[in-house]
Amino acid sequence: MTVRNLILWRHAEAEDLQHGHSDLERALTKKGHKQAKQMAAWLKKYLPKQTYAMVSPARRTQETAAYWGESWQEENRLAPERPLEPILQLLAQSPFEDIMLVGHQPWIGELAAQCLGMEDTQLSIKKGAIWWLRLPKSGPPYKLYSVQSPDLV
Repeated sequence: MTVRNLILWRHAEAEDLQHGHSDLERALTKKGHKQAKQMAAWLKKYLPKQTYAMVSPARRTQETAAYWGESWQEENRLAPERPLEPILQLLAQSPFEDIMLVGHQPWIGELAAQCLGMEDTQLSIKKGAIWWLRLPKSGPPYKLYSVQSPDLV
């Protein structure tokens, strides 16, 4: 099955990395919790009900996705600083038409650019923002359907 709706949700604002801690342990800030809650409300209103969500193993992405409240699966290929190729393979092998990935820059911006047909570049996706890409019936590349930022909702 082909992924028709690809929703990319960058984690909300997180604490700075503390000395002696892992990057995966970083939690959302107070502002980040507010951002995630705002964006989750938008998602609940507009996302297809059968959307399958995959989330990075990082605490900040899981805290972001928790506001959406729907079930989601942790996916190690979405961790920070991961290469893009395994994520592309994940999407190519997916049995779902509607997928949401909750993750990190730089891969989330690289994925958006590649899906939109912009080779060898990276788009800047703001913390907490959602980029919704739709695959037209005619096939690739994807078209940008919606961009939502916590500052706009």
